[in-house]
Amino acid sequence: MNYREWIFAGTGTTPKSVYPDVLFPDFQNVYIDPYSYQLWKDTGSFPDGTIVVKEITTLGKTNSPVGRGFWQGDYISLSAEVKSQSRFPDTHGNWNFFSWTNRAEEKLNDKSPALGAACSNCHVANAPEGGVFYNHFAVLRDAKGFGKGAPENLSTRKGLQQKTE
Repeated sequence: MNYREWIFAGTGTTPKSVYPDVLFPDFQNVYIDPYSYQLWKDTGSFPDGTIVVKEITTLGKTNSPVGRGFWQGDYISLSAEVKSQSRFPDTHGNWNFFSWTNRAEEKLNDKSPALGAACSNCHVANAPEGGVFYNHFAVLRDAKGFGKGAPENLSTRKGLQQKTE
């Protein structure tokens, strides 16, 4: 699948050492396939066939040459969210969820059953439009319906403010 060559949407950081009750601990790296990203940017909608991959890593070292912080450690899991009207006609927005993590054998499986409500209940209740949590990733948030060009090439960006002293 070569998902690391896709559009990197960003990383969510929820260290379990800081937030013990988090559902997905530590780091969540999110990628979207390039074709779907382009249509998302053009139209503001995720097209049929969209794949969003999430890899989760542990909290690694908290010291580095640049100072104390949170750094990624080992891999915990690999999962994806897929939109397909033909495969999932009865799911909200035609989205379904998959996980290839096999903790018992400490490997990734070749296949995954659709997880359905195990994931979709949270997405429907909390994600914008009941699908992808794009609101947590500036790359996706800024690109939504942007049209031609690229939001990253703007000289001004939402959130940039002059410092007053």
